Amino acid sequence: MKKLLLVFALFLSTFSCLLAQTPTQKVYAAVMKNQPADVEKLLAAGADANAPVEMMPGFPTTFLVIAAGNGHLEVVQALLKNKAQVDKPDSFGVTPLMAAAAQGSLEVTQFLLSNGANPKAKDKDGKDVLATAKEGGSAEVVKYIQSKLK
Repeated sequence: MKKLLLVFALFLSTFSCLLAQTPTQKVYAAVMKNQPADVEKLLAAGADANAPVEMMPGFPTTFLVIAAGNGHLEVVQALLKNKAQVDKPDSFGVTPLMAAAAQGSLEVTQFLLSNGANPKAKDKDGKDVLATAKEGGSAEVVKYIQSKLK
């Protein structure tokens, strides 16, 4: 009987730990699932739009880099509305604009540029936004970034 109670107690504690997510973890989940309404609610409730997120241990990124890199325009809009820094880079120096350009998302690229993103930013390897866009392979994004560099 004691073993059964112990197993039950371990199960309950494990289950409750899984449910006890931090605000950052909740925002991360909503960003990854492309749930802009949930992102909006969590940020309005006090979650930090600029909190570092470690997708890989030791290499923090930002919600905005993740959303832009996935082409989630409405999530990008919600983050910027709630004071996410438009040019905050990740640990590799990649900005949200670079992530959007690499993904080939013209809408996100246009939105970020219209909200003050730096089209001349460079990552830690010295690669700029235009080079990142070229690697992404979207001719539309490359052309648009080139027009902003003139």
